[in-house]
Amino acid sequence: VQDLTPAQRKLIYCSRFHHKIKRHTNTCELKSLKTRLVVMGNQMKQGESYVDAFAPVPRSTAGRVMMSLAAAMNLEMHCVDLSQAFIQASWADLPEKVPQVFIRPPSGWDEDPGVVYELLSPLYGHPASARCLHYTLDRFMRESGFEKTGFEESVWIRRAGGAFAHTIYMSAHIDDTLILCEDLDTLQSFKNSFLTRFEGTDEGEVTEYLGCDIVRDRVRGTLTIKQTAYIQRILAHHGMQNANPVKTPMEPGLRLLKRDCPTVVDPAVQDEYRAIVGHVSFLVQMTRPDLAFAFAELSKFVQAPGVVHLRAARRVLAYLVGTQDMGITYSGPEDPTQINKLFGWVDSDYAADPDTRKSVTGYIVSMNNGPIAWKSKRQSCVTLSSAEAEFVAASQCGVEAVSYTHLRAHETRH
Repeated sequence: VQDLTPAQRKLIYCSRFHHKIKRHTNTCELKSLKTRLVVMGNQMKQGESYVDAFAPVPRSTAGRVMMSLAAAMNLEMHCVDLSQAFIQASWADLPEKVPQVFIRPPSGWDEDPGVVYELLSPLYGHPASARCLHYTLDRFMRESGFEKTGFEESVWIRRAGGAFAHTIYMSAHIDDTLILCEDLDTLQSFKNSFLTRFEGTDEGEVTEYLGCDIVRDRVRGTLTIKQTAYIQRILAHHGMQNANPVKTPMEPGLRLLKRDCPTVVDPAVQDEYRAIVGHVSFLVQMTRPDLAFAFAELSKFVQAPGVVHLRAARRVLAYLVGTQDMGITYSGPEDPTQINKLFGWVDSDYAADPDTRKSVTGYIVSMNNGPIAWKSKRQSCVTLSSAEAEFVAASQCGVEAVSYTHLRAHETRH
């Protein structure tokens, strides 16, 4: 510490060891035990110890698109697991210069009290670590002949042609990867090259991805994603595992109203309500379009939920009791000319929100016999007619569909 300038001493932060138990998504069985040295990033300030913390990741729709392609085109779909992913990145890959950062040794570490360590590589807890990993991955992918596709910064394609006999697709959600190729030898060769640059393990065919179970039937040509284990944990957490199931997520015709919000919020009601809405949010994002409208209604009242709102939230859990195994299944269409084609359904409910008189958009986009994108959301503007509400809804659905035509186009040419 004595060798540092006064300005450098301001950039000294604490560190600690973080212990984690990692379990399999579907069985909750022990997968591994991890211990990481992490820096206390909550003490850091933007502009002082880092410049930017934004790290692009693929939307959940991109993962479903890739799974849809794998099912319809009978592609191999594998993944690799990076070991201590952040520390394998390099500050030099960032477009901006990262300030010097120093950390104190963690508690219990035998070191001289006057010694601090300079952070030469990204460390877990540093706000810019995920951003740095993205740029390191991107540099490796571009050097390997890949290019980004469409509007996704973390999805790369290396098309067949020239020195490459087969097309490879890869997405990286921080360190969770999906790698697709029709030829297993080509896929294995790329994974070997990837694991030569990055330390990690070859996980083989994908069975879990971002908390979802992936079940593939190669004989029937189907791929199913679902979140049964996650739903069971939700129900157990809220004591609803033995509740009587209902047939719909919400009561038909029910509209939650602002007038049902209490003047003084009960903290117990709010805590339970927010927990349910948060759990349902992840389901809607990944595998359950049937919950989109219910989630949109419930999310309006997280600041001041009342008894009526909590009752509606618990009904969603009762609906999950009877639909735990529901998921999304992709398969190749019977008509080969329909492979990878997008189909969209969109509608609006004119002035449906009783508190704001705004309309509600609902749409779903499908590819290869399964939905890849969906939304139920109150429109941002007040429309003056049902026709205008329909145009707003159609434009929102169109934006969603157009954003993935680039990836689909590459597949069609292939």
